[in-house]
Amino acid sequence: MKKCIVADSSDLIRLLLVKILTNFGFEVFDADDGEEVIELTRQHSPSLIIMDWNLPIFEGIDVLYKIRSNKNLVQPKIIFCSNITDSLKINLAIQNGADDYIMRPFDEEIISKKLAILDLI
Repeated sequence: MKKCIVADSSDLIRLLLVKILTNFGFEVFDADDGEEVIELTRQHSPSLIIMDWNLPIFEGIDVLYKIRSNKNLVQPKIIFCSNITDSLKINLAIQNGADDYIMRPFDEEIISKKLAILDLI
């Protein structure tokens, strides 16, 4: 079973993503801050991380830097899922190793298409 980490400070967004990803056959771990994402990545070697830009402790972009720079970690696909529409930030994430970016609001169909593009479903 593929593993996924979902990180968002919103309980509602995390619950929605967990439900969608579970429907696609992922074992899902949820985190509410960036530090927890890094720890869960070390523990579970996920194939996918979906996270918000705005996370407590470490922002999503900082989590991206820490994961991509740690060659001892299995490198998961990383998708940002955020309401940030600043093209500079989106480009910064993509240029530094994010695999995709999902704008909110989203639904199961949007998630499905992104996962298919990344060959995860």
